[in-house]
Amino acid sequence: KITTELKQIRADSGLSQSALGERVGLPQNHISKIESGKTDPRLSSLIEIARSLGYELMLVPRNKLELIELTLQGKESSQRARWQLDDSEDSDEI
Repeated sequence: KITTELKQIRADSGLSQSALGERVGLPQNHISKIESGKTDPRLSSLIEIARSLGYELMLVPRNKLELIELTLQGKESSQRARWQLDDSEDSDEI
């Protein structure tokens, strides 16, 4: 569920509900209700929350979802591999 994902992203970023609310112009108790599923937020609120956390909401055709997931996984692997190469370049091995 999208609200659960947004809650996790907010928590991982170390942002409180109050701080997120200030960013998007919503009271903390409304952020809490959105995250707990006690209210159905407007689409514009979800978009604003996602963007304030550095994410973008997108509509994806279901028949393209697997391709997008594989593409994202490939990018993560590629980024991880570059980091590992960069890390080993700094080693003191002879």
